[in-house]
Amino acid sequence: MENIIVQQIQWNTDQYRACLALRDEVLRQPLGLSIWDDPWQEEGNDIHICATLEQDTIGVLLLRPIDQQVIQMKQVAVSEAVRGKQVGKKLVELAEQIAIAKGYRTIILHARENAIPFYKKLHYSSIGEPFTEVGIKHSKMIKHIQ
Repeated sequence: MENIIVQQIQWNTDQYRACLALRDEVLRQPLGLSIWDDPWQEEGNDIHICATLEQDTIGVLLLRPIDQQVIQMKQVAVSEAVRGKQVGKKLVELAEQIAIAKGYRTIILHARENAIPFYKKLHYSSIGEPFTEVGIKHSKMIKHIQ
């Protein structure tokens, strides 16, 4: 899996649309939802990170600024075919590097219940009470990066 490329991409490009399709497949379709019903057109100011293997989009993550010190990690998705191959970890590591370079001090995220152990391994901490989002139990998580 050394041929995986993880990089920041531009909004509303072909590669971005491939990432939308992966988000739809992994995050929305299992819930009977469609990414095309989400306000993805509002993502122009977000930071988009994509993982590819050869020509295939295999992972995606976006960062949305909350204020000058806090950025939110959202829409993290990894293709089922490459789960367990460190793709998610590589996405998060690049996201953290970018956030630090841009001067953010804290990353927050809403983790689906089944993803909490993944984020805990990467030193994110749960805060507050669990809540339901898109019909699934989530926990708010946080990591101070500077």
